Amino acid sequence: MRTAQKMLIGGHLVGANQWLEVLDPYSGEPLDHVARGTAQHVDQAVAIARHGADLMREMPLSQRAHVLKQVAHLIRQEQEALITLLVRETGKRLVEARAEVERTIILFELAAGACHHPRATQFSPETFSDGVSRFGFWAREPRGVVVSILAFNLPLVSAAQKTAPAIAAGNAILLKPSTDAPLTCLRLGLLLYRAGLPTEALSILTGKGDEIGDALAKHEAVDLLTFTGSREVGLKLPANASSKQIWMELESVGGVVLTESASVERVAEKVACCGFIMAGQSASAIQHVWVPSKLRQAFLDHLIPRLQALQVGDPMDEATTLGPLINPNALERVSRWVQEAIEGRAKVLLGAQAQPPFYLPTVLEEVPTNCMLYREAVFGPVVLLHTYDDLMALVPTLNALEPGLHLGLFTRDLHEAFQVARRVRALSVHINEVPLSPTDPLIKGDLQEHHMCLEDMRSRIEQMSLPKYVVFSAME
Repeated sequence: MRTAQKMLIGGHLVGANQWLEVLDPYSGEPLDHVARGTAQHVDQAVAIARHGADLMREMPLSQRAHVLKQVAHLIRQEQEALITLLVRETGKRLVEARAEVERTIILFELAAGACHHPRATQFSPETFSDGVSRFGFWAREPRGVVVSILAFNLPLVSAAQKTAPAIAAGNAILLKPSTDAPLTCLRLGLLLYRAGLPTEALSILTGKGDEIGDALAKHEAVDLLTFTGSREVGLKLPANASSKQIWMELESVGGVVLTESASVERVAEKVACCGFIMAGQSASAIQHVWVPSKLRQAFLDHLIPRLQALQVGDPMDEATTLGPLINPNALERVSRWVQEAIEGRAKVLLGAQAQPPFYLPTVLEEVPTNCMLYREAVFGPVVLLHTYDDLMALVPTLNALEPGLHLGLFTRDLHEAFQVARRVRALSVHINEVPLSPTDPLIKGDLQEHHMCLEDMRSRIEQMSLPKYVVFSAME
């Protein structure tokens, strides 16, 4: 074993009896090793976090803001090293890793700013006949111990999305990164300690999800459980989490609708440029494209050459425009789903071929609606082309998609835009833009089944806190 990264538990580096390999998705070679945590490590971390929660509750908002500003500063100082580590452990391209690091910095800066503007809502008891001599307001207080189970595709941003508001709200937090991408999260933890966060207020546990993830979900001393990942795993969590609050961000799909008034060339360019970001391994990567029947061939004439020009290769090479999938299991799953669609008489317009560790850009049409590729988020560089003749008649089809939909609608008709935006049951609707637009950190769509929660940083902090009513009465 060349190197080994220990867990961070209350500021201590903690090893384990067993270790897990972290593989470079591009080369397939071991990048590092991390400790395989156990339920005993969970108990240890939660016990320390209970003390950390008490410390954070008493920490002034100004001090929380200082920690958040300082970690943003430290991330900026070490951004080149973080970018390289992101590329190596996730396989995303340099340009994608740079964007993730920048988003992470902004998230911590926004959380710091929110600390200077705490929300308190006045409620006047004098509105009631017996409350004339009283004054009251709603304040917020920390939940206590927050656990966040993270996904692989945005390891740094996902950690920041949970850690920054948790700190601002005055909580202790335990992070469980993906086994595919734990290294960047561990590095962030060290930066948070350096920034002045009490060591008892942060632990990062590495290991198998069905071992420590389940133990974290079941632990009675955890006050809030957050999860980012697949619907398959996320929908099982409530059974393990007893009565604790659960906040889930489950996989969704991205779709684009091209109308007759839109520029076919521009939409094709957008789909080719933005639809294959992170090799399709994004919750809102473009998976479905609907075009008017009369514009199908024109759209393909612009799209296919652009996709054929995408260059697979080393993600550390600036010339690479399509990176690898995260691991061989992901490659096998995408291949299997595409093959199922083909056997169901889907037509291959491009690709449908694995070139390990890559899956080549793929376009299919006439995919049966009962195929996994149609019903689930593929998390791969695959686009399904659909045609339609009546835009308003298309809305029920959009609403029938089982995973939450992030929709991009391209049109020059303002009435058309309003009608679709109003009628479609989507997580987000982007007019004349693809749904990969970076709405975070100002607005973030969180999927709890089919409920949308549009939240800025301050409301994210509110989700990690609890309301408390304080009332003053006159002394007799």
